[in-house]
Amino acid sequence: MNYSGVNGASGPRDEQGKKRSHDGTLVNGDRNKDTASNGPPTNGLSAAPAIAHIASVHYHPLSKLLSRIAQESFNDLSEVLQAMAGMPVSQYPNGAMPNGLGGHTTTNGDADTETNKQKKLLLMNYAQDSRAKFIKLLVLAEWGKKSGADVSKLIDVFGWMKQQDSHMEAMDARLMHMKELTNYARQGNPDIRTALEILSTGQATWMPDMGFIPPDPISSEKALTLLKYMNTSLSIRLNVHEDLPRHLKKWRVGSGRATFVIDNEFEFDVLSFVEDTSDQWHFIDIRFMFSPAPIVTIGSRFLQFLKSQLDHILRQSGLVGCFNHLLGFSLTHKINVLKSQAFDLLRAGWAGSLKIETPRRFLVVQYWTDKPGKKSWIEISVSSNRRGKGKTSWRGPPIPSLSVRWFRQGVLVRDADLTFDWKHLSMEGMLKRVIARHIAGSLGKIRERVPARMRARTVLSKTEPCDCALEACIGLSGIKTTLSLEHVTGRYFFKPATAISAGAEIAVNQSKEPSEISTIITRMLGRTLFDTVQRYTQQLGWQPVTKNAPRMDTVKKAVKMEVLHYALFCPRGWTPTWALGVMIDASGESWWIMELGAKSRTVEYAQRLTVEKREGQKLSIDRASLSSVERIAVHLVSFAVTTRVLEKDSNQYTLREEVAIPRQPYKGQNLRRGWVLRVRTADMLEPKPEEEPWLGAGIRVMCQGFKSNYRDIWHIASGSMIGTAAADMQKLMAAAPQNTFSFTADGKFSILLTTPFGSSLEGELRARLRDVDRLRTFATTLQKRKMLLKSSSLQHVEFQYSKALSATVNFSQEDKIKVSFDATNPHNRIHKILTEIINERSPSIPEMSHEKDHNGLDRFCTTLIFTRPILSCLSELESSTYSSIKNPAIHTHSIGTYRLTYENPLCSFDVCIKSKDDRVYWQIEDNDKRGLDERPESERVQNHRRLTSLKTSLQELFKSAGEGWFGSRSGILADLDGIPQALRDIHKAVTNCAMAGGYAPSIENGGRAPPPKGPDASNAPQSGPQAGPQFGSRQSQGNQNEKRQATNKGAKANKPAMNPKKEQDVIEID
Repeated sequence: MNYSGVNGASGPRDEQGKKRSHDGTLVNGDRNKDTASNGPPTNGLSAAPAIAHIASVHYHPLSKLLSRIAQESFNDLSEVLQAMAGMPVSQYPNGAMPNGLGGHTTTNGDADTETNKQKKLLLMNYAQDSRAKFIKLLVLAEWGKKSGADVSKLIDVFGWMKQQDSHMEAMDARLMHMKELTNYARQGNPDIRTALEILSTGQATWMPDMGFIPPDPISSEKALTLLKYMNTSLSIRLNVHEDLPRHLKKWRVGSGRATFVIDNEFEFDVLSFVEDTSDQWHFIDIRFMFSPAPIVTIGSRFLQFLKSQLDHILRQSGLVGCFNHLLGFSLTHKINVLKSQAFDLLRAGWAGSLKIETPRRFLVVQYWTDKPGKKSWIEISVSSNRRGKGKTSWRGPPIPSLSVRWFRQGVLVRDADLTFDWKHLSMEGMLKRVIARHIAGSLGKIRERVPARMRARTVLSKTEPCDCALEACIGLSGIKTTLSLEHVTGRYFFKPATAISAGAEIAVNQSKEPSEISTIITRMLGRTLFDTVQRYTQQLGWQPVTKNAPRMDTVKKAVKMEVLHYALFCPRGWTPTWALGVMIDASGESWWIMELGAKSRTVEYAQRLTVEKREGQKLSIDRASLSSVERIAVHLVSFAVTTRVLEKDSNQYTLREEVAIPRQPYKGQNLRRGWVLRVRTADMLEPKPEEEPWLGAGIRVMCQGFKSNYRDIWHIASGSMIGTAAADMQKLMAAAPQNTFSFTADGKFSILLTTPFGSSLEGELRARLRDVDRLRTFATTLQKRKMLLKSSSLQHVEFQYSKALSATVNFSQEDKIKVSFDATNPHNRIHKILTEIINERSPSIPEMSHEKDHNGLDRFCTTLIFTRPILSCLSELESSTYSSIKNPAIHTHSIGTYRLTYENPLCSFDVCIKSKDDRVYWQIEDNDKRGLDERPESERVQNHRRLTSLKTSLQELFKSAGEGWFGSRSGILADLDGIPQALRDIHKAVTNCAMAGGYAPSIENGGRAPPPKGPDASNAPQSGPQAGPQFGSRQSQGNQNEKRQATNKGAKANKPAMNPKKEQDVIEID
């Protein structure tokens, strides 16, 4: 074949060697011809593309050069100093140096030695070299400032030139490769020029015409018929003539080929060109069914190489050999894909935590390499799945597959359900699944060793190790933590992160045993809870008991708990004897009240506070909750001391917990628990045998906390009254409402009690119940006596027993009732005697006693009524004299005995109360007819004689009668309401006989000098008669029959009422 003729490869060329086509035009165009009539000349060439700009991010910065030069200078200086230090030092005699040469350099001696010269030379050379480097840097920096833009362009041109040079070298290499390939085609001297022209223009007229006639294209009908025929032939061969193993039973026929499918691995196509079943199968194509997997394209070099190998195997071993070869290739490729992914992880987020080993068809990935202790890894390899001792299953020989073995801390984990997804390969997913199982096992062991009293649960995931965690919570306050493992490094960490959890995290990562880790978690939660409690107690102002606090073993013995942390506090108002303690153990916080012993080193008494949360609410540690705890502790302290006293006195009681939910609860108020003490009424108030019970069977006591002074405690004791006592108390409350005592219409009452902190309320309750009893009894007495109640409380009663007279009775002291009157009240004269009567320390006068006066209150009121007329009159008479001489001077011997003494004229009278035939009357007796020993001292003169005018006036008075009184020769008898008028008449008779200028001694009075002014110092004799028949003189005693007759005659004539009559100014009470 002629390659150089008319149709040859070489075309006509001009004198300049330019290549032209058959019509004479230049092949690549004429550069002298304009491309546009009005545009600039392009010489047949298009505009050159712009050179790509290289950004500054691809340059090495100047700072990097400066740092390197500085580091290099430092390294050089270090080498110089080391060289100087290694030089020998000049020796001196005896090994000693002259004075001053050990640490300093002088101008003489060693300064001129060879060693010093060498050292100086080294330093100078270093300085000179470093100076030269930095001068170059300075020049380079100055030059860069001026020529930066030009240098950037130069760098762009340099980069473009390097790129063009690489393209040319690549073209030369391709031409060389083409030359080598043509040798295989027996083309020793190929026509390169013709090839270039054909590749450039697509045609060459000088190429020889071979006269080849192409066949007619096959029609669609014939192609379809041919494919159906081939499909039928392949189906017959596979069903009839081929003995396929079970793993090749999944196949299909279509498009003239047979396709075998191996799940999760690959599918391959084969065909046969003839009907002869002895002819070999021919490999066509393969498609991998896992990801990531390469896409094998038709005509690729890999497919051609694989086809040549598989055709040979099909000819030798048939379809089984082809399957085994492809399966081994697929499994090996999967291992390589996983290995590549493992190295990608090692370069990315798992750097420093993985160790990868790749033996032949074997992959070992070790994780958590930095974790102390034994190592953990997984092994991925190809397993033949053969049984031992050459046994074969009835299904046939097994097929190889990928297998995984997991070693956890150096121990093979058997029966590990590691269901990996071999269809979608992911080394990270496999590692996460294995690590999730590892974390789940570790957290499970820790969970098993967590104390049962502490709430803990594990949250596990089979695929995501970040979702595996151990949640632990201590107490009811929500103090919890989450323990997890960082899946990359295998280190434990806590969430949320705190200062306490940071130290615990270090300890956990250094521990190996699950029991130690569980102990660390318990202690960390206990410390967190303890710090939270302390923070809020500081806000509430609780003072911690730190000085001489009990030891931990003492506290554990007292509370009988395994205490992790404890603290004792003294809230506001608490005494040093009592403390409020918080105990932290595995179950959480618990609050206790403790009674401390001497110097607070021992615990004498401890009781736990029962706290309860409301429905749907969790107990949180905050100020509101701790305030409620303090309130409950105050309750328990008060009741603990009280029950101790009740047990000592063998009194029955019950102490129960009750929940009191407020009407408008707020968000932070979680605790609503209180205690109620119930005691028997008979133990608190002894019933009187003569009266019926007026109280219910029991008393209910509730604590209300501190008063505003934070020293005393409020308590409310409530009960019920029965019978007529409820109606009487209702009237009393309506007339005088109480501040510390309330009463309802249904008979229920409440008493406000006050006791010091840490003191028993038993005595206070007894006293207040006695006060209620006294108040009830006094109100009944006042109602019976028709006296007006002005105000009342459990401590005092103020009542009015006349229009202008009132009295106050104070019950504040248990065994001492006090009575007080106004300054002008006439009963101040017998105040002490009335106090003795109301306290039942002195019996009343029998004449004033009443059969229904059962107690001192009754006798006190009776005495007030009986003595009101006479004492009012005596006060009136005493205040009627404005001179210094007391006319009269009144002397009180007892409630029913009084003596009136006059100084001008000198005389005296005794007033005493008498009783006869259930009648009470006053008897006024003139002392002139008494013996000398029974008279006042001023009248004890042997020859004393009374003034004739006075004697005449009194005799006339004693023979007369008035309203409520009548004379009886030597005196007057008067009823209770008539005594004032009788006394006034006597006073008028005496004062009318007074001597002008004062009383003076005379023959009538025995020549006795007048008594000294002022009150009589001697008064009446204290041994005088007190009442009744013993009160009269001897003369009157000798004439008793005569006096009785006169008394009876006067009584019949005037008919005075001897019994007490109702005074007009007495106020009646319904």
